[in-house]
Amino acid sequence: MNEIQHVRLFATQHLGDLIRGSASANAWTLRLLLTQLYDPAPEVCELAVHFLEELCEDKDILQVVVEMQPTMDHVGEIGHPLLLKFMSMPMGFRYLYDAGYIDREMDMWFNERNIYYVVQVEVFLAKVFANSPDDDEDLLAFDGTVPPHFYGEMAKTELGCQILQEKGHFAEFSQFIRKHSNESEDPELIMKLKSILWAVGNVGATEGGLPFLEDEEIIPAVLAIAEKSPVPSIRGTCFFVLGLISSTSQGAEILDDYNWESTLDPLGMPTGLCVPVDFQAFTTIPSWSPVVANRTLGRPIPPTAEAEIEVITAIQNLANTVIANTSSRSLARMKSRPEYRHIFTSPTMFYRALNIISTQPYRLPIRRFIVDLFNLELNQELVQKLKQCAAMLKVHPSYKLSASDTSRLSMFGPLGRPRRTSISDEEDELDPPTTNPVPAEAQEPVISLQPIHKIAGFVIAVN
Repeated sequence: MNEIQHVRLFATQHLGDLIRGSASANAWTLRLLLTQLYDPAPEVCELAVHFLEELCEDKDILQVVVEMQPTMDHVGEIGHPLLLKFMSMPMGFRYLYDAGYIDREMDMWFNERNIYYVVQVEVFLAKVFANSPDDDEDLLAFDGTVPPHFYGEMAKTELGCQILQEKGHFAEFSQFIRKHSNESEDPELIMKLKSILWAVGNVGATEGGLPFLEDEEIIPAVLAIAEKSPVPSIRGTCFFVLGLISSTSQGAEILDDYNWESTLDPLGMPTGLCVPVDFQAFTTIPSWSPVVANRTLGRPIPPTAEAEIEVITAIQNLANTVIANTSSRSLARMKSRPEYRHIFTSPTMFYRALNIISTQPYRLPIRRFIVDLFNLELNQELVQKLKQCAAMLKVHPSYKLSASDTSRLSMFGPLGRPRRTSISDEEDELDPPTTNPVPAEAQEPVISLQPIHKIAGFVIAVN
């Protein structure tokens, strides 16, 4: 950072502190702060956006800033929270609508940003419930309100409600909620359902947006999901969504008709917290039958193709620490060869590998290595194929292993007979010498060991 940029950064910080400490909004100081949005240094621009976002919590300052109509297309993602504040005022919404920002952002929120909003909220909730000491600063900065939502800010103005009605997004939200209210398996549908519930809740948190919920009669559907969904995270999302709906007096009255009571502050205004009268119905999760693992897993019918036999043998040899490295290299070479590649995309061979893992003692790195050998995506379709393989390869009680099958079941190959030359043998053998072979009879031993005879004694002289 050069000296001139350092001065501009200091001036922006000092100007923000002056505005923050002033008793009323001054147009000339706010105009100076807005000029810092066009600074070529990203640090200066980001600091100015941070101050404006904080200062615009005051309605008077927000009104003055909106009247100046600053251009913020160049700011990027860091300027979205500030633009959402502009949308909460009729003048700001009209300004952004004429600039094309509303139509562009509405399509992005409908397709992408709704999901990102769920991730943002659930990450924060995870930090709150975990109560990690490393996140204390973030938790202290939280004021108890959810982050601003695009559809919620739209519903605060009459023009925003009109555009929301014309686009038909809310009708699509209601249709999706009714169609997938009992979803409990597909994670993508569950995530989308939660994102739509958050959008509906933020729209219902405003007086102008609550009629959308009444017209679509979506509140009973949200209550049914809150009490009957088998997914706890969806129930929790509905709890927060019903709290948003209860943040208006009319919304609290509607929920009271369904035996959900809203809390009020000393002035009689809703606080945004709503709890059911029958709390047990909300917290009780239906029982389910646990899946009992089949502990009597038998050995499947052995493969018959030579290439499959080589792969299965190498996988079995990984359990032996002496030859595990050689077997892993052999498997890596097999996977790279065209004649073996179809094996590593076969659900049948993948089932055989899983069966071996389940019945033999492998270390965790070896298990991961075996699973990573196969280029298969673990999805619902593959699970069904594995179930079919389990039924197809199951050994019937009358089935008898042949002599060749029995030899193949040995972890180290056939015992007592020569083993077929495999790919690993070909790769691991050294090149033979190029000299002419010498008959066995003509070969001399390298070292000839003969016993050493030594006579030790005394010489007797006779005179």
